Amino acid sequence: MKSPLIRVLLVDDDESFAAVIADGLHEEFGFEITKVYSGKEAIVHLKTNRQGFDVMILDFMMPEMSGLEVLRWMHEDRNETPAIMLTAAGSEKVAVEAMKLGAYDYVRKELTDLYHLANLIKATHERHLFRVARAFEEEQAKEMVLNKEATDKVRDVINAITPTLNTAFANISADLDSRCQELLASLPPQARKELVQIMLDVQTQSRRLEAGVRGLLALYQLTYARHPEAKEIDHIRREFEERTKHESST
Repeated sequence: MKSPLIRVLLVDDDESFAAVIADGLHEEFGFEITKVYSGKEAIVHLKTNRQGFDVMILDFMMPEMSGLEVLRWMHEDRNETPAIMLTAAGSEKVAVEAMKLGAYDYVRKELTDLYHLANLIKATHERHLFRVARAFEEEQAKEMVLNKEATDKVRDVINAITPTLNTAFANISADLDSRCQELLASLPPQARKELVQIMLDVQTQSRRLEAGVRGLLALYQLTYARHPEAKEIDHIRREFEERTKHESST
């Protein structure tokens, strides 16, 4: 049974070796293999391939640009394609350096076994997927902490604003009543009637504004406290509509 499609970038200046490995991995295990023969070509493919690669097999000993130099470029460019380094006998230091630069594993080139390499590719791919998933979960956890801190601050501000707004609306209503009563006594009948109507209109609009602000504050508190249910949002909307309708009819 063939493995699920895994895209592999094989980088080796030994074209004969690359051809044997690529053909075997594709025919026996169903991997999609892209062959390149230098470190510079590898970088070009890593930059330009839209789909990207699931795993890269990278030879250490190559002219012009070694496998380690490719890994250094990947580290600087923050390219997270998981790499398996092909090393030579006695190059344990190279393997250690490759791992420090982000390589997932290494294998001795002269001891390369097709089935072992295929299993290593699968394991590397799975480890990479696990790392990506874990990093995503950690990022989500950090975001949740930051969101909670922001939510707590917003809630504190809302709790501070609400009584101030309530007091302001109450003062507006009281001031209208007291000042208009003082003016009414000194006005002729027609002007008195007009002032009363103006006062009623202002009070109506003030109560509408108060109802709207209360609704917005309630909705804001509900949203930041937890995920709101639709029925709770609908309740806030109905309450606002009923208040404004009542004010319109009075």
